[in-house]
Amino acid sequence: MSIRFDHVSKHYEGREALTDISFEIGYGEMVYVTGHSGAGKSTLLKLLALIEQPSSGLIEAFGKPLAHIRRRTLPAYRRRLGLVFQDHRLLIDRNAYENVALPMRLDGVAEGEIAPRVARALEQVGLGGRGEALPTELSTGEQQRLGIARALAGSPDLILADEPTGNLDPKLAAEIMHLFVSVKEQGTTVIVASHDLPLIQRMKRRTLVLDGGRLIDDFRPEEWFGRSP
Repeated sequence: MSIRFDHVSKHYEGREALTDISFEIGYGEMVYVTGHSGAGKSTLLKLLALIEQPSSGLIEAFGKPLAHIRRRTLPAYRRRLGLVFQDHRLLIDRNAYENVALPMRLDGVAEGEIAPRVARALEQVGLGGRGEALPTELSTGEQQRLGIARALAGSPDLILADEPTGNLDPKLAAEIMHLFVSVKEQGTTVIVASHDLPLIQRMKRRTLVLDGGRLIDDFRPEEWFGRSP
């Protein structure tokens, strides 16, 4: 099993972000997490990325409890993750190639490995040939694709995407969601947090529904519509 939350809660000062959450996600599965603003979607992803620690409960990823990961092994764990954000978090003074390459350089990947990885990632998101373009020369949709390419270049086992379509029009949002489907079909586990329920419903994939920090539904569309491809 790739991901497991076992009675996980997260408390902040004066606020309970998640309460007694339990679920499992298999290797190579694609799952949406939805709910209104403040429902706990981003907190759930932050716990998986070890940006936050749970107040109680057990979280496992790749067969190991995250509580056992120490500071010295944290970089190795995070190299197995690809993070995608709503605001892209691109370096505007670096071209597309450098935005994708920089995290690998910081991880000590050899330069000879970086170039083919960057080219493959840019091609995968439809930005082949745009490596020299600055982020300001790309459309909003292309900027989000560049953020996804950066996440993919490290060949992650798990993609965590936090509201990746929040700034996009419906057509571009659908294109980005289908791009994540193509990533899943290559064997990567994908978790997408989004409040865009109509779009999620059209995608017909498993959806965890949060409300006030509680998991109120684990909707599996194959039970209603037949198994997704």
